[in-house]
Amino acid sequence: MVGLLLYPAAEGGCFLSSRHSTVPHSYSRRRNSLSLLTSRKPPLLAGCVREGTAAEPGSSSSSLGEDKSNDIAFADPETFPLEGVIQFEKPNPIPASFLDKLGIVALLAGGDVSALLLLSAIGRFSHGLSVFDPATLRTADPFIAGWLVCAYLVGAYGDDGQGKKGLGAGVAAAAKSWCLGIPLGVLIRGVTSGHVPASGFVLVTMVSTGVLLVGGRALLMRTMLLPPPNDVYRRGSPFELFELLTSLVRRW
Repeated sequence: MVGLLLYPAAEGGCFLSSRHSTVPHSYSRRRNSLSLLTSRKPPLLAGCVREGTAAEPGSSSSSLGEDKSNDIAFADPETFPLEGVIQFEKPNPIPASFLDKLGIVALLAGGDVSALLLLSAIGRFSHGLSVFDPATLRTADPFIAGWLVCAYLVGAYGDDGQGKKGLGAGVAAAAKSWCLGIPLGVLIRGVTSGHVPASGFVLVTMVSTGVLLVGGRALLMRTMLLPPPNDVYRRGSPFELFELLTSLVRRW
């Protein structure tokens, strides 16, 4: 508050005076406008926090609510008419459990051992020996050991050998195991018997085991292990293409 003083004037009168000098109006208005501008604080955006200050408790909940509202909603053909939209019948694979995988490995190993036992029985029968004899198992033992070891190392009982990556990958895994496992079996037989096997025996063994093991694997994967045809994307027919075009015209 500015104090006022009375000073005597001429002819017995008086006039008012303040203690401070008078400020020009133009300067005072400019100063007031500057003070108003500097006193205003910049507005904060929603969900933003000024540096050095803590966030308000309600800000996180509001931002989470906005995120939930922006979730992607998928259209369902039963609730939303998908007319004029191409639809693919995608398979719904069921993950295999540990017991299922173990059962597939046991099936493959059992088929391999059965093929080698059958080969040993055919060889003994061709030489006029008894088939139902423990010697049949002893004849097949070296080849069974060589095959199982090499099949495990090259992945003939893994995803490739089980046909999960296609028939070609399964046959290739069986062929690699045959190329390594049967020569190893011939070597084990020569070491255990004490003499080098004849070349004719080696040739017949390689050809017969290749047909039984690799061919048996291919047949088994083709009939049992590979997924059925309805588990892949279904090809569209010309009638479905015509239906798609007509629905697009109706939407237009």
